[in-house]
Amino acid sequence: MNSKPRLSTYWVTCADGLEALLVEELNGLGVENIERFPGRLVFKGTLENAYRICMWSRLASRVLMPIHSHPIEFTHDARDVAEELYEGANAFDWSLIFAPQSTFAIRLHVERDIKVNTQFATLRAKDGVVDAFMDAVGRRPNIDTKQPEITMYILAGKTEHTFCLDLSGDSLHKRGYRRFMTDAPIKENLAAAILQRAELLKRQPELILDPMCGSGTFIIESLMMLTDRAPGLVRNFGFNGWNGHDHELWMSIKAEALDRHEKALENPLPDFYAYDADWEAVKATKQNIIAAGFESVLDQIKIEERTLADWPAFENENKSAFIVTNPPYGERLGEKASNRAFYLGLSGQLQQHFPQQFAAIIASQIEQADVLAIHDPQTLRLMNGKLPIYIRSGVIKTPASTAPWLATWQPQQFEAIEGAEDFTNRFQKNIQALKKWAVKDGVHCLRLYDADLPDFNVAVDLYGERLHVQEYAPPKIIDPEKAKKRFNLALAAIRAVTGLGRDAIFIKTRARQEGKSQYTKQSTVSKRFIVREGKARILVNLTDYLDTGLFLDHRQMRLRIANEAKGKHVLNLYSYTSTASLHAALGGAASTTSVDLSNTYLNWSKENFALNGLTVDHPDEQHQFFAADCFEWLKEGHEQYDLIFIDPPTFSNSKKFHGTFDIQRDHLSLLKRAMNRLTSEGTLYFSNNFRGFEMEPEIEAMYDTEEISADTIGPDFKRNTKIHRAWKIKHFAV
Repeated sequence: MNSKPRLSTYWVTCADGLEALLVEELNGLGVENIERFPGRLVFKGTLENAYRICMWSRLASRVLMPIHSHPIEFTHDARDVAEELYEGANAFDWSLIFAPQSTFAIRLHVERDIKVNTQFATLRAKDGVVDAFMDAVGRRPNIDTKQPEITMYILAGKTEHTFCLDLSGDSLHKRGYRRFMTDAPIKENLAAAILQRAELLKRQPELILDPMCGSGTFIIESLMMLTDRAPGLVRNFGFNGWNGHDHELWMSIKAEALDRHEKALENPLPDFYAYDADWEAVKATKQNIIAAGFESVLDQIKIEERTLADWPAFENENKSAFIVTNPPYGERLGEKASNRAFYLGLSGQLQQHFPQQFAAIIASQIEQADVLAIHDPQTLRLMNGKLPIYIRSGVIKTPASTAPWLATWQPQQFEAIEGAEDFTNRFQKNIQALKKWAVKDGVHCLRLYDADLPDFNVAVDLYGERLHVQEYAPPKIIDPEKAKKRFNLALAAIRAVTGLGRDAIFIKTRARQEGKSQYTKQSTVSKRFIVREGKARILVNLTDYLDTGLFLDHRQMRLRIANEAKGKHVLNLYSYTSTASLHAALGGAASTTSVDLSNTYLNWSKENFALNGLTVDHPDEQHQFFAADCFEWLKEGHEQYDLIFIDPPTFSNSKKFHGTFDIQRDHLSLLKRAMNRLTSEGTLYFSNNFRGFEMEPEIEAMYDTEEISADTIGPDFKRNTKIHRAWKIKHFAV
C-alpha cells in the first residue's frame, strides 16, 4: 500500500493586490486551504503542488519552502538583527539541503519598521551558512549572486527570522523570453493578471490589439494563455541544486505541459495587432516573440510602427475584439494635463474603431483612467514595482454623433423678444445661411454672428455644441446701462434661437487689446472642451483667456496646410496652441516644429498632439516644440523646411522678448530670416490681422509673392473680409 505524500508548508509570494486572483489560480492547480497575508499566500501541500505552481503559475512571484526559523525574544538595534541572522543561519545544518560544491545566494526581506543595514545583514547570514557547512562537513560552498544553484530567502521578522529555500530561483515573472527591453515595461506576471482579470480565455476574442506594445509583453502573455503554454516551461528553477529535488516528478510535469501546449497549438488563433510609435519597440516585440518560442505564428501577428493617429481600418466587422495596453505616457509627458489629453485621444480612437468591444487599459494616475469611455468600468489597483498602477476595464462606449451641431439644428418656436427683434432675425438668418455649408464640409466651429448690427455689438462663435459670446466694449459715448440692457437682450435671443441652455453659453467682454493683454489669463474656471476640425480633435478653453486656443478665421489656412503637408518638414512660427502644426501632422507631415515664446501655449500644444495620439517630448521626436523668440530662433538654426506658416501678433512687448515687436515695422526682417530656412521648392504662408498692414515692396521684389487673403476667408467671415490678410511666398524658380 502506497504511503500518503509528505505535506510541507509553502509560501507563494505575489505583488500587492494580486492575492485574490492568485488564490483562484492556485485552487485551479489543486491547492486548497490557503491562508492569505499581504503579498503572500501560505498552504500545506505536496512537492507536486509546489512544482505545479512553479510550472503553471502566471501570477506568482516566488515559491518558498520554509526550512528553519530562529525566534526573537526582544527588540534589537541594527547590529543585533544582523548578528541574530548569523546565529539563526549557523544553527542549522545546511548540508542537509544542498551540497558544499553548490553555489548559493541569499535574498533578505525585512519586515516593516525593522531598522537594519540589509547589505551587512545579508553578509552575516551568508557567514552563518558557510560556518555551518564548515562545522558539518569541513567544506564551504561559494557565493554566486547572478546564477546560483541554490537561492535562500530570509524573512527578518519582529518575532522570528524565517529561512526558506526559494524553489523558483529567479522571480517567476521572468519567463525567459524578454531578451530586448523598452522603457517602463510591465512585469510579465502583472500582464498575465490583467489578462486573467479581463477573462481573456472566457471571451475567446477574434481580434487582439495592443496599440502601444512596448516589448510585446501583453501579446506574448496572450499567446501563452491561448496556446496553453506553461510560463515555467523553458526557464531554470532554484530547486535543481536542492538535495530533495524529485527529478522524475518534475520531468513528468514538464512532459505534460509540453503535450498540452502542442495540442493547443492546433486551435486557430485570433488576429493579433501590435503597434508602437517607437521602431525600437517594434523590433523588440518581434525578437521577444521569437525568443518566447512563437516564431511559427509570427506571420499571424501584424507588428507595425504606428501612432494612435495612424490606426488603419481594422478588418473587425462582426469580430469580437479585445484591446489591452500599457501606455507609456506616465513617463513620456510628465504633466497630468498632457497625460489626460492622451487618454482622451486613446478613448476617442477606441470608440471610433471598437465600439461595444472589450478593453483593459493601464493608467499611472486614476485621473487618466477616469476619462476612458467605458461602460460600468472596473478598476484594479496593482503595484508595478514600487509604483501603483490602475487598470480600467470594460466595454467601450459607442461614440456620440460626429456630425456638426448645425446638422440637427432647426428654427425654434419662441415668443418675440421685445427690443431684440432685428437681432433675432439676423442671427437666425445667419445660422440658416451657414447650415448647408457647415454640414456639407463637416465644420464644427464657426462664427455665427459678428457685430452685424450696430446696436448689438457682439461676436457669437460656435465651438462644437457650445457658444462663445464676446461683447465688444461699447464706445464711451454709449450709456453703460443701455449697452448692458442690449447685451442681455442679445443673450436672451441667442438662447431662444439656438435652444441652448445657460450652461452651454460662455460670455466674455472684449476691449481693444494692447501688447500681450489678449494672452493674459482672465479666469481660473478652466472650462475646457474638445472640438473637431477636419481630422483634428482640439482642446479649447472657453473661460480663462480672451482667445479660446483656436482662431476660427484661420480655419481655411489650417486645412490648406493639412492638404499640403504630406511628407514635408513643417515649421510653425508664433505657433500659439500649434493647431496648424497639428493639422500638418495629421496630414502626414514628415516632421513638425512649433516655436512660441509662451510655455503655457506650448504645453497646450502638446496636449493637442497627445489628444490626437501623436507622440511628443523626445529630443529626436517627429514633432518638436521650442519656447523661444522666433527672431532669435530663426537666426540660430540651420534646418530647412518645406512648408512654413507664420501668423505673428500685431504687437508684442513680452518680458521674454528684449524690446518690442511691431508687425508693420519688423515683418521685412522676419520674412527674410524665415525665407532663409525655406527649401528652394518650399512654400511659406504669412498672415496677420493688422488692418492697416502694407507688405514691404522689397519682399515682392525678392520672392514670388501672391496675396491669397480671399482664399483663406471662410463663408462665416465673408462679411468681415478684413479679419486677416494672407500671402503665399516662394523662392523664384532658378
